[in-house]
Amino acid sequence: MALKPIMISTPLTSVAELMGIDPRELENAFICEDWSAELATGLVRLGPQAAALHDIPNVRCGIMDLIQRYEPADRQKVMLALEEAATIATTFSFATAIRADASLYRPVFCFGRSYTEDGISGAIHATFAIARHCLAMAATSRGPLN
Repeated sequence: MALKPIMISTPLTSVAELMGIDPRELENAFICEDWSAELATGLVRLGPQAAALHDIPNVRCGIMDLIQRYEPADRQKVMLALEEAATIATTFSFATAIRADASLYRPVFCFGRSYTEDGISGAIHATFAIARHCLAMAATSRGPLN
């Protein structure tokens, strides 16, 4: 009896490629959840685990609520990626970290696609891969992913 191959959705494969790891190993080391944003309102809908790991009390929040949780040096690049996704239909990705405290961080990877025709209405659909465990920050490091 032959084993069936494991089918991994395209967003998870894209996130694994962004991270440079085997897609089959992705869910062992990372919590993977889809999220979406309504362009007309700017409201983001997170999965329950992503909301908890971002330290956001509800699964619905604003884009800025999300971005302010990220490593300060990465906020501008994340904002630019999301602004572009909000104005034209495109794919995007980013890597950053959530700082747990001064010496610990949790890597965050995202791959998504936006749908818009007029730059006002539409949606962003994306997948987060958030490390299950925090990593130690080297004392001389400028940032975890820079």
